[in-house]
Amino acid sequence: MRVISQEDVDALEAALAAELPGFRIAYKDESAGQRAIGRLLRPFNRTYLTQYTTVFGRTVWMPSRAWRDRQSPRSLWALLRHEAVHLRAMRRFPVLFQLSYALLLPAGLTFRALWEARAYRETLRAEAELDGAISEATIEHIAGRFTGPDYLFMFPFPKAIRRHLRRVSAEVLAELRSSAGPETGAP
Repeated sequence: MRVISQEDVDALEAALAAELPGFRIAYKDESAGQRAIGRLLRPFNRTYLTQYTTVFGRTVWMPSRAWRDRQSPRSLWALLRHEAVHLRAMRRFPVLFQLSYALLLPAGLTFRALWEARAYRETLRAEAELDGAISEATIEHIAGRFTGPDYLFMFPFPKAIRRHLRRVSAEVLAELRSSAGPETGAP
């Protein structure tokens, strides 16, 4: 099991800044624009301003400095890896990415579900790298995000998303095992 330190988080932030010029972290409670978005989303997502990070442009918006301070280095490291997937998608598909998040499509299959599936794959990978496994609790948490009101019911098929997440988990674990190479030692 690998332990993540604040130095690991700082190194990841530095790597993102080098890869994505203009990368920064900002705080929703310090932004009138983010507070306005929070009011618009409140009927669906009551915790947008207090629990969720969001990517706009090259900025990762965290709820507040106090929220960030309460997070463990492990949580921040995994979170930044997830958001880095969104940042790279934003760079590659700037208009499509922003529009797919800006348009409030409260139900059905959306591009947003595709973007989130890619980013949550990285969340699963981070957990697998650290723990050597992916917990059922993590799969259930992610499934709840896809099927619930917080992400505007972006994929309202709980069984299908659980199957997908379990398949992705198996793929990630297999990739990590194969990249580790053959085990050494006496038979």
